[in-house]
Amino acid sequence: MFNDDGRIDARISTGWDGYAPLAGEIKVSTDELTWMELFSPDIVAPTGRLDVDLRLGGTRAAPAIGGEGHLQGFASELPALGIAARDGDLRLQAQADGNARIVGRVRSGDGVLDVDGSLGWQAQDTPLVLNLRGTNVLIAETRQLRAVANPDVVVRYRAGEPLQVSGSVTLPEADIHLERLDEGVSRSDDVVVLDPVDPERTRANPLDLDLTLVMGEQVAINGFGLVGTLGGRLRVRALPGREVRGTGALDVAGRYTAYAQRLQITRGRLLWSDTPVGDPLLDIRAERQVGEVTAGIRVEGRASAPRATVYSNPAKSESEALAYLTLGRPLSSLTGDEARQIGTARAALAAGTALVASELGQRLGLDDAGVVGSRALGADVLSIGKYLSPKLYVGYGVSLLGTGQVLMLKYLLRKGFDIQIESSTVENRASVNWRTEK
Repeated sequence: MFNDDGRIDARISTGWDGYAPLAGEIKVSTDELTWMELFSPDIVAPTGRLDVDLRLGGTRAAPAIGGEGHLQGFASELPALGIAARDGDLRLQAQADGNARIVGRVRSGDGVLDVDGSLGWQAQDTPLVLNLRGTNVLIAETRQLRAVANPDVVVRYRAGEPLQVSGSVTLPEADIHLERLDEGVSRSDDVVVLDPVDPERTRANPLDLDLTLVMGEQVAINGFGLVGTLGGRLRVRALPGREVRGTGALDVAGRYTAYAQRLQITRGRLLWSDTPVGDPLLDIRAERQVGEVTAGIRVEGRASAPRATVYSNPAKSESEALAYLTLGRPLSSLTGDEARQIGTARAALAAGTALVASELGQRLGLDDAGVVGSRALGADVLSIGKYLSPKLYVGYGVSLLGTGQVLMLKYLLRKGFDIQIESSTVENRASVNWRTEK
């Protein structure tokens, strides 16, 4: 803990029983702060100088501590967030009544985060209370997310109790890359976990969160065909042992690419009403203008089960609207191949929202989601699948032409050889395949 510049001086006097007077002082001075890495894996290579001057009083059974501690010139890297804190200055002024005042600040990006609060160690209801406020504070700069925030947050902590976080965070500027975000898989409702670990020792989510997220004017979102901006506000509520829920609405604006066309988003709403954060209600419309005809696609329902339909203004049949949307021309002007493409696209919509199949497949942790050919059905199918092991793949598909469903099983025998079995409502097929790369 101490290098050549470090120093510790201590003088303590007291008796053996609990009523014995306690007197003394402790002084610490060091610029070696690597021990801070032991308290959090997110802190890397901390630097600065710590000076502590404490005075002891009271009795052994009821000690009284006064004095102050000062951390100055603090800097540290936070690799998980891609940022570096610098110019940190934190002062703790302890008093004999068992309370301490905490005041400090640290710089990140172009902004400064101010900290003030109190610390108590003599049976206070809330021993640690911190107020975090700042303007234009860089909170993340990674491939997935770059965000600048104006936090106004209160943190409360008591040993043995959940960490309480409340307040609001405004994002005046952010750049969100959806396709780079970490993937996660939700546990199915029919999964039963048998765990011998004492649940009292592993209580889920030791966090009591009540935070309002407010989107500013420069929040950009990109990925899965979407290039646009995000606005609105969302209140996020999390209680220990319960699912994170949200209340509020976020507005999406910009362009969405579908059917090889860049569509203008005319309505983009994600709605929560004390519902799971990961499953908002969708109300999205994206359109293109073709002469006097407006053709668009509408996505509604929950994010876990979206419904996509096409429409046009003036009102036309679904096939006619789809022709304008995908090719920019009416059905009467299409060639035979183009007409078949429209029929396939229409069947894909009815089969289960093929427009978002691949995107949802990636977010749900599936290894495959999209349109593939099926020999058993003799047609393309909207398929999803997953590798249960490095050698075993299982998939399920629905015909885009409405001719049936198929269950697919593929097993890798050795490098280049595999057995593929398809069981459909039309026929069953099996084959042994060999592939080589030239």
